[in-house]
Amino acid sequence: MTLDFAGLSSETLHNAMQEPLDKVRSGRLAPEPIAVRLLLPDTTEPMAVPVLVDGLRDEVALPERARNIALTAAGGIAHSVEVLAELGLVQSATVQVKVHRGASLFKLYVLNGQEAFFGFYPLRERTVTIGDSAHTFYDVTGKDATLFHHVAGPDEASLGSQYVQQATMWFESVWSTIAYERQP
Repeated sequence: MTLDFAGLSSETLHNAMQEPLDKVRSGRLAPEPIAVRLLLPDTTEPMAVPVLVDGLRDEVALPERARNIALTAAGGIAHSVEVLAELGLVQSATVQVKVHRGASLFKLYVLNGQEAFFGFYPLRERTVTIGDSAHTFYDVTGKDATLFHHVAGPDEASLGSQYVQQATMWFESVWSTIAYERQP
């Protein structure tokens, strides 16, 4: 099983993976091998979002918050997947994370090179207290993204096949050129 993800933090993916991984742990599923790649923005670099509502200014606490969410989610995915191999439940299990300096305004999942799920992140104004200060900012909301499902079929000219092919090609091009290894 292969899963390539591009998006802001992989938080929704982490939550969605728990049930299938529990099925692997219980022996109801047996994928061989499992390979997950996460393509996330480098939160140590300037980002389009999150950004303060007032003047669209950067605020150091916001990317730090995004970084903590991404580190928690990506670390949870890595632990959940890699423990399956440690327990001998799958032949191999890997999770790789790379970051890039682009803004993540959408999320993309490519499953086994045969299915793609794509959704735009809606931008929302929100207020969150970080430390002792309330920050009103624009942020993406991954749980509110509608995912469009595309499946590659026997007809390579079909819309689904073309979409999966282009999504895979886009992911590979970013992964192998401008993405680099660093914690989100």
